[in-house]
Amino acid sequence: MNRLDKWMLGMVLGIAVSGVGALASAQPLSGTVLAGFTGLPLRNCQGTYCGELQKLPFRQPLNILVNDREGWAYVEVTGTGQRGWVCLDNTTQP
Repeated sequence: MNRLDKWMLGMVLGIAVSGVGALASAQPLSGTVLAGFTGLPLRNCQGTYCGELQKLPFRQPLNILVNDREGWAYVEVTGTGQRGWVCLDNTTQP
């Protein structure tokens, strides 16, 4: 592998790693998020096929207890203590 090939490989890997870091930072692993819309379903498991425990009001604070790193988080509803799963794509940062 010549010098130019090594440089190109380094650039490609650097860009790939930067992209992964940006994706990871978009969804918190712990902390608090807010319901992103009125009626956000709090579910009994991970997936849209799962039953709904309740519908959450807009901007309801949720404490992340477990982040599956695949877009779903097991959360506790602030104030009520109710626990369930939400899709992190449907939440916002406080």
